[in-house]
Amino acid sequence: MSIDYSRIGIRIKRYRLDKHLKQEQLGELIHSSTATITAIERGVKAPSVDTLISIANTLEVSADDILIDVLTHSHSTAGNEIQEILLDCNDKEKEIIVRALTFLKAMLSEVGV
Repeated sequence: MSIDYSRIGIRIKRYRLDKHLKQEQLGELIHSSTATITAIERGVKAPSVDTLISIANTLEVSADDILIDVLTHSHSTAGNEIQEILLDCNDKEKEIIVRALTFLKAMLSEVGV
């Protein structure tokens, strides 16, 4: 299996932007250089396990969320399809989608599905 590091980098960048962090700031928080963060986000450098864990912890996301399309058995809080949709959303869009899913789930529970 070939790992698509560019997709991992895209997700890291999205989570970083969600936290309103610059690459330099993330680098400082995980004791890494801006150049390393840039290379990881562009998919030209694979993050070490230590770096990946530091990034996930700093961005307050699970490693599953970063590696979702790489893992065969992911325990992410969102399925692959939902995760991909949410990655392309701004904060307001995410809020609306989560409210809609919550409502839909409640309706399905009421009808016994």
